[in-house]
Amino acid sequence: MVIAPLEELKQDIEKVEAELQSVVRQRAGALRSAAEMMFCTGGKRLRPALVILVAKLFGAPKSGIYRIAAAIEMIHGASLIHDDVIDSTEVRRGAPTMNAIKGNQFSVLLGDFLLCQALLAVSELGRVDLLQVISQGVADMTQGQILEAQFQGDVTVSEETYMEVVDGKTSALMAAGCKLAALYSDATPAQVQAASDFGRNLGHAFQIVDDILDIWGDPAVLGKPVGSDLQEQKYTLPFLMSYGSSAEDEREEVHKLLANGSYPGEHIPELVKWMDRHQGRARASERATQYTLAAQSALEVLPVSKARDDLAQLVDFLVERQK
Repeated sequence: MVIAPLEELKQDIEKVEAELQSVVRQRAGALRSAAEMMFCTGGKRLRPALVILVAKLFGAPKSGIYRIAAAIEMIHGASLIHDDVIDSTEVRRGAPTMNAIKGNQFSVLLGDFLLCQALLAVSELGRVDLLQVISQGVADMTQGQILEAQFQGDVTVSEETYMEVVDGKTSALMAAGCKLAALYSDATPAQVQAASDFGRNLGHAFQIVDDILDIWGDPAVLGKPVGSDLQEQKYTLPFLMSYGSSAEDEREEVHKLLANGSYPGEHIPELVKWMDRHQGRARASERATQYTLAAQSALEVLPVSKARDDLAQLVDFLVERQK
């Protein structure tokens, strides 16, 4: 699928790629080859695109914005590496993960390196406020991951607690990227807050769509089997909504399905049917729509421009995507 705003950002994304490759070129040996594996194979670069488009709301982007966008991408890459180690994931998007290729020890250290490089890149812009925002984003993201690990396997987690997890592990980085772009572009305090709110609400919607795709998506498109979260005992919004509206006898049956099985994922089709009965997909989609509307509302505070139209279009793509 061609995403017009991203197609039009090709030259900007090339500058982000140059920033990423400059990090790679500073290193040698295994670290360099691993970083090349991470960043020199292309990709849509959605998070850097958000940073650049928010900056363009306020005129032509200053050169440092590409460093900020690269820093956000490095943090995102680090989080994926660490996620794969934590979850023992060996395939992501149809390709071997870093830990499958290099092992856990190397992967953890590579993730740490990327986090440090991201903070260093922003610090070199010479503004403490920018460094504070990106550092807080990393801290919030880590807190979200810890909260997720704390409640892994607990089917009684409230929807509110689950959204706290989402707020940290997914939304915090999007909010930080958009806020950084507005701050660096000398936006007003109200505009900086609106940019942050936009990124946060978009992150919420984005993650809920991920939750839905993990259960009802096409494995060939996703590059992984459906029900991966269920197999890892990560109970996401469609599951939690369905569990919350189930009678006690149904809940007991769900517990039996989760506890038994001769192989991982054996009972996923039955769990999906149960969620379908409770409209888990439709209810989660409705919640994603609410966050999408909140993101669009935040955009209205920002300057009217082509960049704002592009951001609105990008929101539509992110919540309607199939992978």
